[in-house]
Amino acid sequence: MKVANQINNPMLIMSPNNIKNQKDSAQLNMNRITESPVKVSISNEGLERSSSLQQNKEETYESMMQRREMLKKTRVMSYGYDLSMKAVEFNDAASENGAKTLSVTDRANGYISAYASMYDEIVRGYENGTREIYVEDEFGMHRLTKEEELKALEEAYKREVDDFVTMEKANEQAYAIVSQEMIKIASVSARSGVAVSETDNSKAMEQHKVPENLKGRMLSAADIFKQNYAAFNPNTDNLSQVLSRVKIS
Repeated sequence: MKVANQINNPMLIMSPNNIKNQKDSAQLNMNRITESPVKVSISNEGLERSSSLQQNKEETYESMMQRREMLKKTRVMSYGYDLSMKAVEFNDAASENGAKTLSVTDRANGYISAYASMYDEIVRGYENGTREIYVEDEFGMHRLTKEEELKALEEAYKREVDDFVTMEKANEQAYAIVSQEMIKIASVSARSGVAVSETDNSKAMEQHKVPENLKGRMLSAADIFKQNYAAFNPNTDNLSQVLSRVKIS
């Protein structure tokens, strides 16, 4: 994100929901993830299996077919990009596709909802046996465990929180500069006898205001979600009920 460009283009900074900023951030994250695929720690079982395959130089037909099936399930896991895209979807829905203006806190809650959604998707996938994902590394093919995926998701969420807070603080500073210019213009207009309302400007300032310790609050929200999720019953509980107890207000 280039703050200088935003200062030169006040309309970009003053957009109601900053959805474009999130999509730009998401694209940057996709580039970052594509260049550096997720790294996971490999279990002892996986190391032993890889070592055994390396020692057996003649591959049997059965093992070749098994490896071919594994290759079909091999993925580059882009947790950061997926988090950003889900956050955009949640915020689009919350803003009613641009009809409603979201604050920085509202958009932060979009990331918390995205994290919770992906966390639930991973856990459910392993519990019902439908999630089977392989990655390729220096040891060969490796099937991810639930613990490895949840750890990778948490690390990606922390990076996304860092990027989001940094972006919003830059937006807040840039908007403050533009607002000062708008105040000067309003002052000149008032002296000229033109009625000027400061209501819209003050509302916009409030929407761009970054809450104190936003990073810490977003990270704490994820921890509280995990604690509540431990007692989550998919048969009787709803994920939105869990989220209602962790959202930043």
